[in-house]
Amino acid sequence: MTVDQNTLRRRGVGLIAHDPERSHGGLTLYTPITSAGEIHLVDIEGRPVHTWNSPHPPGRQAQLLPGGNLFYAAKDTTGPTLFPIWDVYHGGIFQELAPDSTVLREVRHPFHHHDASVLRNGNLLIGAVEPLAPADAARIRGGIPGSEAPGGVIYGDVVYELTWDGEIVWRWAAIEHLDPEEVPLNRHFARNHWPMANTVNESADGSIVVGFRSASTTVSVDRADGSVRWRIGPDVLAQQHHPHELPGGTLLVFDNGTYRDTTSVPYSRVLELDPHTGEEVWSYEDNPPQNFFSPYMSSAQRLPGGNTFVAEGSFGRLFEVTPEGDVVWEFVVPQFRSFGEGVGLESSAGAQNSVFRAYRYAAAEIPWL
Repeated sequence: MTVDQNTLRRRGVGLIAHDPERSHGGLTLYTPITSAGEIHLVDIEGRPVHTWNSPHPPGRQAQLLPGGNLFYAAKDTTGPTLFPIWDVYHGGIFQELAPDSTVLREVRHPFHHHDASVLRNGNLLIGAVEPLAPADAARIRGGIPGSEAPGGVIYGDVVYELTWDGEIVWRWAAIEHLDPEEVPLNRHFARNHWPMANTVNESADGSIVVGFRSASTTVSVDRADGSVRWRIGPDVLAQQHHPHELPGGTLLVFDNGTYRDTTSVPYSRVLELDPHTGEEVWSYEDNPPQNFFSPYMSSAQRLPGGNTFVAEGSFGRLFEVTPEGDVVWEFVVPQFRSFGEGVGLESSAGAQNSVFRAYRYAAAEIPWL
């Protein structure tokens, strides 16, 4: 018998566990980060229900829109390379796909990276970069010395509201509203990108939540004047992903914990926080904590009824926990693939099943099924 040499796949894929009496149920949407452009929907038993196909690999993620069409943030493999890791996390293509994968709308931006979402007004909210002026670049603190982009350039994060016609109708730049002295890069990250926004989304009052991985910081931005309404920093967070507002006004965030200063053992946790104080309202971590760890990517979603759906993104592990922290559903993404030609990257050493995020939906949210 030949032994599968992929460690994750050898441990088992697909549906691993399911407690139907305690699971919220529903359909799970995920996009393998190394896919050629396939987005998968599976039922609560892990069985395939639907697949979308785009000619473009994922920039990061896909999610369903009201009515059941798909919003897909794809990777433009013909775009510019700003610095080596840019090819890993840039996107640049935004599509609305019909159930049969027909492209209904598309717009592009060459300097988009990581996250993008659809605002309530129908426009797009995207994270992008602009090169900092030399005087501003000199203000950036932290990071690995000498790791700037070619020419000594540092790219700063901006958030755009973008119409589907490609018009920028609102802009927020981190350098104009954050003090680099107060938001330094973690010393393990390159200085080519500050502070590396991996999350942009809209809150109920129209403010914008932006999460910065390389600075372990999350902020709320006032749309009217760009001011920062609250900020949670590295005293609470560690390289976090997917901070977003819950209906009650608290903040749910996947706290990766790659370089957490308060512990020598890296582990991940899901936190529900009071955004104004940073105080913990609820949390999930495994026992022992290091059993649950994703060094990058990942997400968490609060489900109706109180359970929380989690994507341990680096290892393609999707699971659901109760408020008490009991796992009641677990699924491991079975699609493994290496980064390669056509994805904008050189071939990686081995196949992976990573996902940037995953989402759980009720059947009623997909009326065409």
